[in-house]
Amino acid sequence: MVTGCGTRSGAPSTETFTAAFQGSGAAEGIDPGVASLFIDEARMKTVYDGLFEIDHTMTATPRLAASSEPNADGTGWRITLRDTAWHDGKKLTSHDVLYTLARVLGPPQRSPFIAAATLAQVDLSRCRAVDDRTVEIALRTPSFELPLALSAYGTKIVQDGATDFSKPVGTGPFVFESFEAGRQFTARANERYWDGPPSIGHLRLVSADADARLAAVQSGQVDYADNLTPSAARVLRGRAGISVRSTPNSGIYFFAMKTDRAPFDNPDVRRAVMRMVDRDELVKVALEGDGEVANDVFGKGSQYYAELPQHTYDPDEAGRLLSRAGVRDLSFDLFTAPVDFGFVEAARLFADQAAKCGVRVNVVIGSKDSYYADALKTGQLTMGQSGPLAIPNHFASRLLTTAPQNRTKWADPEFDALYARAQATPTVEGRTAIYRTMHEILYDRGGFVFFGSTHWNTAARDGFRNTPAAVPNSHEWARFDKVTA
Repeated sequence: MVTGCGTRSGAPSTETFTAAFQGSGAAEGIDPGVASLFIDEARMKTVYDGLFEIDHTMTATPRLAASSEPNADGTGWRITLRDTAWHDGKKLTSHDVLYTLARVLGPPQRSPFIAAATLAQVDLSRCRAVDDRTVEIALRTPSFELPLALSAYGTKIVQDGATDFSKPVGTGPFVFESFEAGRQFTARANERYWDGPPSIGHLRLVSADADARLAAVQSGQVDYADNLTPSAARVLRGRAGISVRSTPNSGIYFFAMKTDRAPFDNPDVRRAVMRMVDRDELVKVALEGDGEVANDVFGKGSQYYAELPQHTYDPDEAGRLLSRAGVRDLSFDLFTAPVDFGFVEAARLFADQAAKCGVRVNVVIGSKDSYYADALKTGQLTMGQSGPLAIPNHFASRLLTTAPQNRTKWADPEFDALYARAQATPTVEGRTAIYRTMHEILYDRGGFVFFGSTHWNTAARDGFRNTPAAVPNSHEWARFDKVTA
């Protein structure tokens, strides 16, 4: 909320800027090594920097890394750091980078480090600080895409020796003030930020559900609202004093079949489910038409995306595949929760679609506050939404056998070996061919059913410039350090 201007109708001031994000109650976190929700990442961007970040094209761009270069065979990288300081005044050094890597790759804590699989090829025993601003990262296996891995969730650089993240110290554009899970986070401008001090004196990020975000931006309680539903965006378009922006291909909705348990341990059952989903109807009804049909392949519009024939709703083919699997009277639970718009509606609509294929789907509604943590561990079929990720990071964080966010419990030695081969391939063309094969495996017998890609709707009060309107997970998303009045 803007303050310091006398009245809400006066000229906006950036003394305090308030932004509302989708909340998740007690599941929210502030540890950059383990927190993975959208609102968590928004907080991390304010306090921390990574060596690299992903831009809107899902390409790695340097941040704390001033320069980087692989050796000839991709088994090591030399990275030079920017000359910058932590919020407490200490200089950023190579030892901070080494400590961050050791923390992520060390013994797991109660919540797993989300970048552990992505960075698994790092050989800590051979990494070294050449000097205070030069670090060499050694790899167990070749990787010509280490900057992508170092831009993934969970790779923000933390200070050497840090163990208490309840009051985080970073190098980012804002300095931590307070955090209360499920409610709000506050921070003040870092006047010494290496990329220029923010114009916002204080930043406040509040947790709110979809209806609350709409009401708050309408009433002026917040200056910016992220991830608005299609109906909320329609309400706000044309409203005086508010600007609405919509970024296409910004989110992807999915069903996740757990491939380690019945009935989805049978690949023909998984193939059948892919044919039970009427994606056109789901996008039209559950997503209110605010999106496009997806095709069980992640990363449309990103580097390495594989264009494959569209999976379509085909009850006859679903029945043939179930017969081949020897499955009769198929019934399973679909675990969902009202964590985002369209989840419950999509679940119930899919149950109707499956019923026309002779399959019974029991929709089970869980708690929105703990849903993502619960869905990772329990259930047969669950739901989720993802923002864009670089495709190699999607594979590493969600589909390798050891991936901590492996929602489908996918474990495939061929897939793991292909990923390692791609990392060791020096040319973009060579990696593209290998990643296509990996996509084809998932498209044929994987556990994800990606049924719709969505637009990302944001709203901001008029009078502000440079409010973020970008695909989530990109560097430009949820960045407030360039906002001005």
